[in-house]
Amino acid sequence: CGLPLHFHTVGGSTPDHIRKIIMIGSDPSRANAPDAPKVELSVARSAFASNITQFQMNMSNILTSMIFSGVFERYPRMKLVLGESGIGWIPYVLWRMDAEWEDQFKDLSLTMPPSEYWKRQCWATYQTDPIGVKLIDELGEDKVMWGSDFPHPDGVWPDSREYIARELGQLPAGVRRKIVCENAGKLYGLIR
Repeated sequence: CGLPLHFHTVGGSTPDHIRKIIMIGSDPSRANAPDAPKVELSVARSAFASNITQFQMNMSNILTSMIFSGVFERYPRMKLVLGESGIGWIPYVLWRMDAEWEDQFKDLSLTMPPSEYWKRQCWATYQTDPIGVKLIDELGEDKVMWGSDFPHPDGVWPDSREYIARELGQLPAGVRRKIVCENAGKLYGLIR
């Protein structure tokens, strides 16, 4: 059907009782639920802070698994989107995959370095990532899409224009237009 395979950020395989503690940290009223674990609010808030800060990093598992398993080799027209994943971590993971492939995994079914599959078949979205924006050249200006994360409470709306100006203002207008509009429009078939 031509639609990209889209993975939204996930928290990994967190055990249910830990997930409940994290949820209490995000909304203390959940401590009153009948099945809520007994936990100090400060512990729950710390667990939530840790989770909300690093959960995007779990997307590296998806990216590395799909590339090293040969999915993109077998399906060269498949498109992958890592949604709400941030972008600053991706250049490091691509470099690391290339280094490991070159060093010890050339026996896998890949016909090119792992980073080449990214360039051919992958995209990522982010809301705010000033470090990642500095790495646009490493990622490819056609591979990055900005989003406001509306209506989530940690999204940047209604201050979207300020975030765009602050984080993308130093980039050429054509690159900004790609990141904010054109890349998504082309990927999802909304514009040519």
